[in-house]
Amino acid sequence: MNTIRRFALTARRPVRPPSLTGLRRQRPFSFTPRVQATEQNNTFLDNLKHTSIFQKIADKPEALMALRDFAALMKEKGIDAGSGPPSTMQMFRLAANSDFRNAAQRVVDELKNAGVDLTSQDVMQELMSLSKKPDSS
Repeated sequence: MNTIRRFALTARRPVRPPSLTGLRRQRPFSFTPRVQATEQNNTFLDNLKHTSIFQKIADKPEALMALRDFAALMKEKGIDAGSGPPSTMQMFRLAANSDFRNAAQRVVDELKNAGVDLTSQDVMQELMSLSKKPDSS
């Protein structure tokens, strides 16, 4: 009985020609690193946290919300404040957009309520330094 069983099992196995057995090699193990979504740290709001303006508005949630909404609107319109100032054409498009004008006015009003003087030369220099291109500094 055992001989019949062995014969049946060997008969079902495909016979490989001896020429192909030498071609079988073990492949090395390799892997691809997992890609995870990350945000860039060089954003306008992250840079703003290190200014004296932020110290004045840190305890004013309305001003922070207005800035956050304004930054989201800018990003939605395709403008990244961390990569440099927008082009002239982008500025014209923004000026023609009523949502942008309303958001900008809200930011100005909230900053005034928080005690930030936007006409001050120091404040304007600080804001302009935030929008400089990273490679130009």
